[in-house]
Amino acid sequence: MDIPGIKDYDKIQNWIKSAPEDFIVEEIDWRNRQLKVGYNFIEKIKDFFIGEFKDQLHATLVKKNYTTQRALDQIASKLQISRKRMGYAGTKDKKAVTAQRISIWNVDAEKVKKLKMKDLILKNFEYSKKRLNLGDLQGNTFTIAFRPELTKKDLLVKKKKIIEEMPGKIPNFFGQQRFGKQRTINHLVGKALLLGDLEGATRLILTELGDESPETVSVRKFALEHWGDFKETIAKFPKYLDIELSVLNSLAKSPKDFGNALQKIPKKIRKMYIHSYQSYVFNMVLDRLLSEGNEFPEELPLIGYESELNGKIGMIIKEQLAKDGLELASFKLRRTPTLAEPGQYRRAFFDVRGFRVLKVEDNLIKMKFVLPKGCYATTFLMHLGRFF
Repeated sequence: MDIPGIKDYDKIQNWIKSAPEDFIVEEIDWRNRQLKVGYNFIEKIKDFFIGEFKDQLHATLVKKNYTTQRALDQIASKLQISRKRMGYAGTKDKKAVTAQRISIWNVDAEKVKKLKMKDLILKNFEYSKKRLNLGDLQGNTFTIAFRPELTKKDLLVKKKKIIEEMPGKIPNFFGQQRFGKQRTINHLVGKALLLGDLEGATRLILTELGDESPETVSVRKFALEHWGDFKETIAKFPKYLDIELSVLNSLAKSPKDFGNALQKIPKKIRKMYIHSYQSYVFNMVLDRLLSEGNEFPEELPLIGYESELNGKIGMIIKEQLAKDGLELASFKLRRTPTLAEPGQYRRAFFDVRGFRVLKVEDNLIKMKFVLPKGCYATTFLMHLGRFF
């Protein structure tokens, strides 16, 4: 199942993220404040005066080479609290240096301020009555080092061309991250869940191969070859595959209860699988409309059981669902109803604000730009890749 809209990712993936510092993401929070990865003297002084205690403690989390989920798990472990007490506005890249707002329910700021964690910083504390939830942000500012193998002279020519020909709007494809980088399987797991094939979804999560370490590839092959012998498989899986281990531990006790095993995966991740399939269909529709030169509405559907499928767009979606053995009612997920998706809409194009080139050297062009929430820097970078 090839994914439309990300075919140029292979071209650029070796030009970005040589190191986490090459990819800086700074959230623009729900109050339109620009967060920063640095921690200056004035910020440190302000953090001595947090104000009156309220239910939610907000803080800026600066992380390096961490997923958002792993960073929050680490903080929860250090505080000895449930991870469920924490909220955040959006996930951020792993191989990057990022700044984002998080909230923690019913915790003393002084205790949080004392935490010492490698490559994690908490700052800009304030109490609030509001829990932060997904979507509680305005956008993100990106500072990215792009490293094609070109001389400074050649890159200055590319810079001029980019600035002269920069389009006003960029197709709003979901990026590679949505579908999985090392293993592009998230949409396939989502499809299996929508079909009610819980064993199939579990098999994909445990055994599908990708661009992973030799050890990981080996244990996934073992799991496939010994499917059903979950007790023996557990002993092979390394601790860093924590999601897979939680699933395997459940299957070792009840080898046929794939529904219960999948419940061991955090709900947000299980929802992400469904969202990934929605994203796959969105990309497919957008790619087809572009290739056929059709006029566009401002928004396209992220399909769900309440979606209205009319006209050409509706016909394209119905064809894809039928091809995958699905229908709109599939999104009610009768076997896993807590994952049901009614559907919504997403902008077909996005604007890039504040684009500027900060530095040009041999094999380096460093740039800065702002994207609205929900838009992928890699989508924009794939577009830029066409100039190279």
